[in-house]
Amino acid sequence: MTRTIEPITSNLENWQPLTKVADSFPQFTQPQLKRLFWLREQHPGLSRCYRQVGKKGYICLPLFGMWLAGQLPEQQEEE
Repeated sequence: MTRTIEPITSNLENWQPLTKVADSFPQFTQPQLKRLFWLREQHPGLSRCYRQVGKKGYICLPLFGMWLAGQLPEQQEEE
């Protein structure tokens, strides 16, 4: 599974600022996403989707979609 994740995280086009992710996932508001990623250590696999660069937070959209579907390795270990 890690081999399929590496190309996704390496592609810079997959990383979007936290402020623009609500456009791709309309079921979430920006404050909901901000709180979700602020508490990312409480949710297995979510920290893999997020990177902080300076004051901006970036989210890897394909990984976030995989996290929503429960397909990340950290989520598989729990089951």
